[in-house]
Amino acid sequence: MFILKYVFDFLKFVIREISSMIIKFIFFIVIVVVAINYFSKTKKAPVATKTYLKVDLSNDFKETFIQTPLNLKTDSINFYQLLNKVYSSKDDDNILGLVLFLDGNTLSRTQISELGEILNEFKESKKPIYSYTTSMDNNTLLLSSYSTESIMPPSESTTVNITGYVKDLPYFKDLTEKLGVDVNVIHVGDFKTYGENYTRKEMSPENRQDLKRILDKGYTLFSEDISKNLSIDINKFNSLALSGDLMGESSSILNKNKLISSLTYWENFKKDKNIESLTEIQDYQLPKKSSSKNQIAIIYAEGEINYTDSKTPTSSTITPEKIIPILEKADKDDKIKGVILRVNSPGGSALASDIIYNSIKKMSKPVYVSIGSVAASGGYYISTAATKIFANKDSITGSIGVVSLIPNFKKLSEKVGVNFEEVSLGKFSDLYSLTADMTPEKKEKIYKSNLKVYNEFLNKVAYGRNLPLSEVEKIAQGKIWLGEEAINIGLVNSIGGINTTIKTLATDLNIKDNYSIVEVPYEENLKSMFESNFLPIQTLLNFRDISKGEVVKKIVKEDELLFKPILYMSF
Repeated sequence: MFILKYVFDFLKFVIREISSMIIKFIFFIVIVVVAINYFSKTKKAPVATKTYLKVDLSNDFKETFIQTPLNLKTDSINFYQLLNKVYSSKDDDNILGLVLFLDGNTLSRTQISELGEILNEFKESKKPIYSYTTSMDNNTLLLSSYSTESIMPPSESTTVNITGYVKDLPYFKDLTEKLGVDVNVIHVGDFKTYGENYTRKEMSPENRQDLKRILDKGYTLFSEDISKNLSIDINKFNSLALSGDLMGESSSILNKNKLISSLTYWENFKKDKNIESLTEIQDYQLPKKSSSKNQIAIIYAEGEINYTDSKTPTSSTITPEKIIPILEKADKDDKIKGVILRVNSPGGSALASDIIYNSIKKMSKPVYVSIGSVAASGGYYISTAATKIFANKDSITGSIGVVSLIPNFKKLSEKVGVNFEEVSLGKFSDLYSLTADMTPEKKEKIYKSNLKVYNEFLNKVAYGRNLPLSEVEKIAQGKIWLGEEAINIGLVNSIGGINTTIKTLATDLNIKDNYSIVEVPYEENLKSMFESNFLPIQTLLNFRDISKGEVVKKIVKEDELLFKPILYMSF
């Protein structure tokens, strides 16, 4: 036994030392990379004289702004910076025009509309906008329609798939029954259909009605834009798109129907147009402007709303811990006269939404919300705290409702031979149990709790939007709305993107002739980056800490939600 213990201790020592070396080496590499980036930072060379700007839309233009450690340089730009650079380049004599590369486009329909507004303003400079792609779908066609000249290769291997719309939604009721998992979905609002795919085998009439209305309206807006931009009869375009004539086709069909300008290879086109120099939009440096004493701050609310978050702000989540310090920082800055809150969120935690709402509401400066692709449920909840709300015509908003999801694994546990024994005290102590039966009385209890949250939501909307409560009740119930519909029912003030929101706020503040924009970043630090990326390795390999119980305590602390009732109360 003594020998075995000695061998085991020796192996632990060896593994511990090797793992420690690995962790230290990785950390050393991170420090070296950061140092190299920091000390090698040089100003980018000014843009070449007489060049075209290349906009590769396969890049991911996020709707957030992260301050990296030691200002670690990055080649990426966010969506607002893309808009700003394109807009500013129209007055730059060194910029001859734009070239849009559309393959792999990552922009949403709403972002395309916002970029389209800027491209239309760019055209006023009489500079050309060329677009090139080898694959065309609805979004890509919409992008190319803003070009002065759009091209595709004259090849039958190019791809064209343009149609109305199709939406496939999976329903898991049969699967959950086979697995022995019951999902209890308790919602307030007949159209708050989140979670119904776990409890139904087919789409509910309410969900189908709401979804079809939104998709129909979205297609109508799309076809109207195509008709306007390409000067094509809308009935002719709809006939082409909905008949299937533009599905499974190649570039020749688009050229034949005048949906693109011509068929040619990029290298040939480049030579014909004498395009000798291309500068990446990321490398284009805006002219230096003196900082104004009047500033408008942009703050980003991107992603799902949670009460807690991972250690790094790079994840697409909105939490009180992340956003409230940013709001407070802007409110205390005397140069900042107003705030644009760019919201792009489908919702999430009811509690977190209410806390963020309160922080926005108590700000001493006007806050105007610019809705991106979506501000629904909790995303709309926090928006109602603003002075004014702007949305694009195809932004998705509303979804005023509450839903709770409580899974039950009793049947599954019995199938796999696990028996749960319960010891409890107090009525409803097992209300959120993962194995106790969900009785009608329990459901009613949770429903009443959700109803209180729902009524709080309704009252916040009524107060924030200055609407009668009875009117809010009619447009709530979990219904979703496009921006163009939302303005007619009072959920938003105006139609427009982030640039329109900025200009309106500047006008309302009487600073439209003298102001500058500042993006307030989320700050990321080295410690949080290291902990989030390498804690799992430390946890698995650091036997010394585990033997002391330190890592075990850390794991239990971080994952304690696993031992709490699983209740997902969402807006």
